[in-house]
Amino acid sequence: MRFWLICFGCLLLLGSANGQTNDSIYISESDSFGMVVPEAYEHSVQRAVRYSAMLPGLGQAYNRKYWKIPIIYGLGGFTVYTALQNQKLYLRHRDAYRLRTDGNIATVDEYEGIQTNRELQQNRDLYRQTRDLNWILTLGVYALNLVDATVDAHLFHFNVSDDLSVRVLRDSPQYNLATGNWQFPVATMTWKL
Repeated sequence: MRFWLICFGCLLLLGSANGQTNDSIYISESDSFGMVVPEAYEHSVQRAVRYSAMLPGLGQAYNRKYWKIPIIYGLGGFTVYTALQNQKLYLRHRDAYRLRTDGNIATVDEYEGIQTNRELQQNRDLYRQTRDLNWILTLGVYALNLVDATVDAHLFHFNVSDDLSVRVLRDSPQYNLATGNWQFPVATMTWKL
């Protein structure tokens, strides 16, 4: 609990240390009815990435993509849980193999009569490799969290309208005074998605 309180405190300090320039709502003059209207909200990409780096999912919350937070924690939790389970199984098989190969007849391992020495060694190696792979996947989920926060922050103000029209414009030839040549532009296409 103390760890989360410290993380939250650091988050507040970093947020307040950055000031109001990167992420604030600028209030414009009042409109014709005397109401104060907020201007465009300036969204900070660096802040989204910093939040996601400190606490996975916090950048998604900053980007207002709340539905992604359970996915990040689900994937991260699954990979960490699987890595820890494979670590336990690896340690059990490693210890059993050590007991079996220590040369003492009195020591008996938990897999006596169930697995041969070769199977015990193969399972030990398999659990170690699976554990390592899951830790790499955990880092991959963390990196994916950062990339997703970055992309969402860049596309925060992307215009998604129902007008899906295409216009083809043809510019007229222009005379360039600096070079003394005529310039004939190619047809220009504007896409409004």
